[in-house]
Amino acid sequence: MVRCWSPISQSNRLLTLGTGVGGAIILDGKLFTGHQGAAGELGLITLNPDGSECNSGNRGSLEQYVSVGAIRRRTGLEPAELGALAQAGDLNALTFWQSYGADLGAGLASLIYVLTPEAIVIGGGVSASAEFFFPSVQAEIERRVLPSSRAGLQLLVAELGNQAGMVGAAKLAWDKYASCCS
Repeated sequence: MVRCWSPISQSNRLLTLGTGVGGAIILDGKLFTGHQGAAGELGLITLNPDGSECNSGNRGSLEQYVSVGAIRRRTGLEPAELGALAQAGDLNALTFWQSYGADLGAGLASLIYVLTPEAIVIGGGVSASAEFFFPSVQAEIERRVLPSSRAGLQLLVAELGNQAGMVGAAKLAWDKYASCCS
């Protein structure tokens, strides 16, 4: 069963899997923006130093493996099509989602070691197929991350799914407005 998440907790990470791989880090209930306001570029962490070049100039970033573009390159299909095929029991689609989950889990392992969050929340359009890739994400995290760094970690789907990024941007704007006008 895939669990959903809605409210902002104390220490979470949100990853949106869509056209790219977006991210946000929530610390003490607040969005962490970093020194220049550019923190949370979780999709740009290196997964494979010899991988494909990313728009950022990095090579082998997580985005090159788990974005919609990466799914299209790997399969020639849209994520929704792969989800429907997996739902129908298609072995190739199910195998793809297992491999996809392993890649995502490997990328998340680095982030877990840095932040040891309470939860990782996955949103974006690809999250609609989370039931097919979450088991391999969890297995990869358990394989790569020490128990002390993943104790109590929850892997959740954003309740807002593909709308999570848009709502997050609106919340950020609201928070900035509220802080300057109060």
